[in-house]
Order: sequence, then structure tokens, then C-alpha cells
Amino acid sequence: METLSSALAPALVVPVPPTPETPTCASCHTPLAGPYCHACGEKRLHRHDYALKHFLEHTIDTVTHFDLRVVRDLWLQLRRPGFLAAEWLQGRRVAHAPPVQLFLVTNLLFYLAASASHFSAFETKLQYHFGSRNLYGGFASRLVQAHLHKTGLTFDAFAEHFDHLAHGYSKSLVFLFIPLLAGPLCLLFIRQRRYFVEWLMLSTYLFAGMLLVYAAMALVMYGLLFMSVLTPAVNQDGLLTLLMVTLTTTYMALFFRRAFPRQPWPLSGGKALVLTFSFALALVIPYRFVLFLVCYWAAS
Repeated sequence: METLSSALAPALVVPVPPTPETPTCASCHTPLAGPYCHACGEKRLHRHDYALKHFLEHTIDTVTHFDLRVVRDLWLQLRRPGFLAAEWLQGRRVAHAPPVQLFLVTNLLFYLAASASHFSAFETKLQYHFGSRNLYGGFASRLVQAHLHKTGLTFDAFAEHFDHLAHGYSKSLVFLFIPLLAGPLCLLFIRQRRYFVEWLMLSTYLFAGMLLVYAAMALVMYGLLFMSVLTPAVNQDGLLTLLMVTLTTTYMALFFRRAFPRQPWPLSGGKALVLTFSFALALVIPYRFVLFLVCYWAAS
């Protein structure tokens, strides 16, 4: 009889209800008994998860796998800007694709759309690197002149090769905007008191969404040109710049409003304008300088 009672004892144990000290899952609110939720698989976050070493290890692992959740997340990026970032900040991550993987797929879609529509907002031909508005213009000019003198090439021949390389590299080097935007984001929301890795992930979500918007804009403009709704007589560069500024500011404001819901609309809009200016500044100076160095090295 005692043996039978001992065998049935585990089945008769009544689960203890969670206490206020018991941690719960950020996604489904199930009481946690270990590092992972037994109901949905969400991981319980620790300080180690915000270490730069852990971030780099996780990034390398992410780029070697593909997750079908990214297809749904691409649509969420357009339909609900900032939603995925808010989910990530709250620790609800198991239902969504990793942000680095989402960016890689987005970058590929942007590359294809930009190549098909000849979208060149991030592309800079050799002659524009010598402009007086560039802080590195004098350095770039001396570097090219020294190379031409050494090799005997004409400027036109070198420029043609350089511009061809810039057409491809300009679409693949856009990942540089992730760290370039993370700094201003951290300053704009400094009261949030978050880890720098979190700002890197927010910047990844934000710029991935911007690339999707730019890809859609480029395809729409290409379609309008194809149907002769727009004509070559229209100042396409001016129209493109106006559209980029408008869409960028609007997307950022929507992103901030959903990622940081306690923030009022006017403040979200103001911070979006500041970050749009920071984005334009990053495009004109550090991004173009790196693009020049990469294309110059590849063309030499």
C-alpha cells in the first residue's frame, strides 16, 4: 500500500501558484522555471545578453540561417513601423525573425529593386567626391591625381571604372548606416538608459524599414516612368530628394511613436526631423568617404 502511494505521489502534487517574485515569460506570461519558457520557448534575458561579445556571436549564427518568419515581419515593417522594435525591447522575440536576418533579406530586396529601377540615392560618381562641400574633397583629388600620374591612365578611363564599381558597392555598403544611426538614436532617447546593443538593434529595425520604403518608392517611380506618367523632363533628382526626406521623416515618426508609446506625437515628429538630418549628414560625409575609399581601392 505504501509502495502504491509512493508511486501516485508525484501525480497528486498540486502546482504552487506563482508568487510576485517568480519571473514570468515576456511573451506569454507563463511562470518561468528555467532560462527558457516551456510554453512558447521565449528566453529569459540576463545582463549577458547585452554584452557585445554575445551580440557578435549571435549575429554570426543568425546570418547562416534563414527563418520563414522574416516574410511576415517584412510586411509588419511596412504596415506597423516600430512594432517589431517594441516587441524586441519588451523581450517578446521568439515569434519574430532575428533583426539582423531581417535586415539582410531587406537589403537583398532593396538591392534588386534599386538595380531594376536605377535608384541611385546612395550612389556617388567620382566627380562628386571632389566637390568643395565634401570635407575629404582635397584628399580624394590628390589621391586620384597621384594614381593617374603613377599608372598613366586618363581621368575619364579611371572615372568610368570607378563609377561602375560605385553602382554596385553603393547598394551593399548601406549597412554602415546602422552604427551611424545608433549614436544619434542613443542621444535622442538618452533617458531610456538602455544598452548600446539595444540601440544597434533599434537602428537595424529602423533602417531595414527605411530600405523597404525606398525600394517601394523606387519601383513606383520606375513604373510611372515606364507608363510615361513621369517624363525625363521632370527634375527627377529633386523629386527623389523630396520624396526621400518626406518618407524618411514620416516613417521615423511612426516608428518612434510605436516603439516608445509614452512619447507624444509632437516630440516623436521633432526627433524624426533631427534624425532625418543626421541621416542626411551621415550620407554626405562618412558614408560617401567610405564608398570612395572602397571604390578607389577596388579600381586601383
